[in-house]
Amino acid sequence: MLSDAVNVEPHENSVVIGTGKGGVGKSTIAAHKAAWHAARGERTLLVCVTSQDDDDLGIERFGRGLLPEGPSVLNGEGLLRAVQERIPLLPVREVRPNLDVVPGGEAVGELLTLLTARIPVEGVSVVASLAGAIAPIAPWYDRIVLDSAPEQDALEQLALAAARWLFVPTRSDDTSIRGMRRIARNYKLVRSQVNPWLQVAGACLYGSNPSATQLHEEVRQDVVEVLGPNTPMLSTVVGYREMPARNARKKGLTFGEYAALLPTSAKSYDVAAGRAQRADVVPESIKPLAEEMDRLNLEVDAYCRKGA
Repeated sequence: MLSDAVNVEPHENSVVIGTGKGGVGKSTIAAHKAAWHAARGERTLLVCVTSQDDDDLGIERFGRGLLPEGPSVLNGEGLLRAVQERIPLLPVREVRPNLDVVPGGEAVGELLTLLTARIPVEGVSVVASLAGAIAPIAPWYDRIVLDSAPEQDALEQLALAAARWLFVPTRSDDTSIRGMRRIARNYKLVRSQVNPWLQVAGACLYGSNPSATQLHEEVRQDVVEVLGPNTPMLSTVVGYREMPARNARKKGLTFGEYAALLPTSAKSYDVAAGRAQRADVVPESIKPLAEEMDRLNLEVDAYCRKGA
């Protein structure tokens, strides 16, 4: 059985990717950051605290990784069971070399009912439920990345209570900026009552034109106003390139993995000649997308190290 202690000190290299609104690249950044660390030889755990199973890494669609014995851990069922039964998380092992994943999915939504039922007895300690489920396996890993649920305060607080760092991606629209106010509020609550080790690592623009520097400065001012004057605004902007990003997700590949297929990819003239399908053509625009994501991961990592 796990301890019900409110203060469960998070892994020193644990980061939650969170924002108050969906559709700003949160899950994509979390999956890529986890895969990026794993590719560099660091044992990494990705925990998807979201009821939307994006499956960016192809666990369900392509059967990647080694499933643990016993009941299913897919579709968020493993995460729900660990919190419900107060047992350690059981990840899908070796989704990539050095990368284990606790998948999200529909069952994660049931945590809301569970936590609501426990609050009258356990009070604020319910927020540390996920931190308690991670703690027994945390020593196995060099890095832990959490993908938090947008627009669900209880699930967002679970993820924040289990991490040392918070990184906030956003788009430039007003709705995304307003959404940051939600995670700013949850950050302050969790830090003051449950997880005093939590710090803001920084924020970034996602899906924007990298050359729109005046717009970026306006967004930076908005971010500072919402998250505080000491919040680093990262210089890397991951641009909006819908087709290569969509194709990579459909194949369960990171942008870098998809870009690596370019030398052997079919070409447009192969499609015209009937020798290949359009889906076989890897677009050249995946290369700058992969490079921008790599730079973003380097910058996030650097700010976490600097803060530590």
